[in-house]
Amino acid sequence: MKNLKILVGVLLMSTISCTITDDNTDPNNPNGDQVNAGAIYPGMITQSHKNLVAVNARVAGIVVQHYDGLDAQQLAYDQYNITESDTDDYWDGGLYGGGAMTDCFSIINGNEGEVAALAKLYMAANLGMTTSMWGDAPYSDAFTGDQGNFTPTYDDQETLYTTIQTLLDEAIADGVASGVGEFAGAGSTGADWEKTAHALKARYFLHLTKRQGNAAAASALSEAQMAFDSNDEAPVFVFSNPVQNANPLFGFESQRPATLGIATTLTNRMTGDPRLPFYTTNGTNFANADGLFWGQPDSPTPLISYWEVKFIEAEAIVRTGGSDADALTAMQEAVEANMQFIGVAQADIDAYTAGLAISGTTEDKIEAIVTEKYKAFYGNSSIEAWNDFRRTGYPDLTPSPDAVASVNPSLVVPRRFLYPISERQTNRENYEAAINAQGGHLLDVDIWAFE
Repeated sequence: MKNLKILVGVLLMSTISCTITDDNTDPNNPNGDQVNAGAIYPGMITQSHKNLVAVNARVAGIVVQHYDGLDAQQLAYDQYNITESDTDDYWDGGLYGGGAMTDCFSIINGNEGEVAALAKLYMAANLGMTTSMWGDAPYSDAFTGDQGNFTPTYDDQETLYTTIQTLLDEAIADGVASGVGEFAGAGSTGADWEKTAHALKARYFLHLTKRQGNAAAASALSEAQMAFDSNDEAPVFVFSNPVQNANPLFGFESQRPATLGIATTLTNRMTGDPRLPFYTTNGTNFANADGLFWGQPDSPTPLISYWEVKFIEAEAIVRTGGSDADALTAMQEAVEANMQFIGVAQADIDAYTAGLAISGTTEDKIEAIVTEKYKAFYGNSSIEAWNDFRRTGYPDLTPSPDAVASVNPSLVVPRRFLYPISERQTNRENYEAAINAQGGHLLDVDIWAFE
């Protein structure tokens, strides 16, 4: 396992404290002149990376057929019986309430310049996860509970995508490149945070290809070309404590064994793929087993990976009329980066990438790219794989034959999550306004970006 960029614990706390907190005061007072960002950053970053592979990501992985639900709640998710109670903890504990976005806001609201820059980057990433799962969401007045506002309005999704780009622009302008908040372990070169911001900008521009067509693709291509040049530059979080701070996929399998497995849809698509032995050892398991890369206690979680950036580049080249040769090179580099990251032998990488091709219609080319991206996203980015499916229709997935119609009357592969029950109970007026604005509150109702 190489190029792991971010560690948590005592080393991380001491790194932050000596770097950015000498003049900060009172971590419990977000309205003071300054907030002790060093006390908040560790939890914020840890929670942000947990969000990438925690409950909503597992459910998204079932929906997009990275995983199969085998028993208990996971079997219900496989039947698309995904209720407003299933997403509640992720919303309240992962994002809002005591979650990552609240921590980001505290840092941003209590600091300026480079100290706040990394929090703006992470706010953008978490807000991107939020809006891609639910559509409209609270943001503009979501973090003002200390001012007595416990019923925030929802920003519409179009506005949220603009907000994401603004946050990333501000992160770059405020000096995120300085490395404040860089928590590299000994011997690591560290993440390139300015390139990370450009990578995230590329991702969220690409999300809008159904809305803005080639213009979105052109913006994504421009940003991707300012992003990473290798796996070494991407921000990768390593879970450091196998008991208290393990990778959530490992923790889930340890606590609920045999209720979730790797999807047969995925394994069937990966016959002969040299990554498959790194994904599963028996065609069923997915975590906590010898030989697997993902789902171990210390399995890394990239905030955004180099391979994602190269897949974005490949698709954007096709969409903007670039050459097939350039698109193929970008796709091959994406696959190679993913395979190298998980430890595939170079000879196997070379044999596999030599067999890749870009040909046919524009849709044929996009399907080839997104299908390879889908394979590479297993274990690290199921939410983005779901976003790609809803945006492009690829890979071609057959809806679950066991789907139930209770919250998904058309029985399609789900298009969104339901807002959590806590919003219906405590913020009902704004919750209902968001539902009405988006045309309903069922799993088969599209959100703005992907309709």
